[in-house]
Amino acid sequence: MIEFLTYEGAPIAVPAFRIIAVLEGDIHDEANRPGLTRAYGMFEAAFDEAADTASYNFPGHKGKLRKITASLKKDGRAFFAREETSYGEGLRRYSRAFADFEEPALPFFGVEQRSYECFLELDLPADDARILSLAEDIAGELGRTRTIWAVMGMGFFLPPYKSSLAFMLGRSIGRYRTGIDISPSMVTDGLRREGSAHRWKEDEQPGIPDLGWKTFIGREFWPRIPDVAVALKAEPDITVEELDNALVITAGDRPIWGDVDQGEDISAYYTVAKHLSPIAYPVEAGKAFMFGGDTYDAGHVARVEAYLTRYMQAYKKEGRQALTPKPR
Repeated sequence: MIEFLTYEGAPIAVPAFRIIAVLEGDIHDEANRPGLTRAYGMFEAAFDEAADTASYNFPGHKGKLRKITASLKKDGRAFFAREETSYGEGLRRYSRAFADFEEPALPFFGVEQRSYECFLELDLPADDARILSLAEDIAGELGRTRTIWAVMGMGFFLPPYKSSLAFMLGRSIGRYRTGIDISPSMVTDGLRREGSAHRWKEDEQPGIPDLGWKTFIGREFWPRIPDVAVALKAEPDITVEELDNALVITAGDRPIWGDVDQGEDISAYYTVAKHLSPIAYPVEAGKAFMFGGDTYDAGHVARVEAYLTRYMQAYKKEGRQALTPKPR
């Protein structure tokens, strides 16, 4: 089993299969509401009894962690039927999958509203047998929403109530090279210029903050990568699906950690990173907003740079033959 991330001897983040999506507009936009409602229904169908803790932030609720009740379940479902959403409103469900992690964590479902976009996040026990089927079902829903970018894969989940410890994330990529350590709130300022607090330089462009086993590229990025679907379809171990509102790129037949100690092959990830390099995330935005955003700390700056460039750095380190097509 992958060990927890710890701080001062206490566990803070847990290994998980992660689904992170940033959607344009509101949770209750008619383009987003049906898919998000069905995604929550899938989560409840699979994990309702286990997800025994809730944190709701919308009228009638103040965001406190509470033991789930029949009334809270009803309120959670009703949230998706509302007509509008204000900034900061949302819903979170947690469970306690690990005996050694006493606080609420996995399985997790969350949606949250921001000014110009909304977030969806699911984090599930990494060894759960339902991961692949649920991922495919959620992928279908994301393809019908106003997806800007989304990612699925293994990584470490830091519960939102522990966000002050985000500076501890991004430290495991030396071993777990495909690990997804970000949260949606730390990457939106480099994903789009609209509503961004980043101080954009003239030559900077928005980009995608991570890639994984499945990577979703929204339509607004397509003009900068016009030939990527054709190019990636010609590569080994990679599949490409063109949905209504997103290009879905899958690296390999299952999610992996890219564990160096286990010798896991991440050449498919290298290949995806190479082809998506025209829409790479702006590093300066990463320094300002990822993992605590302490731009005066040289260690923080180096960690962000290493995280954002980890696939291409691994490619260079391990040899260009990693991008040579394998015999079919």
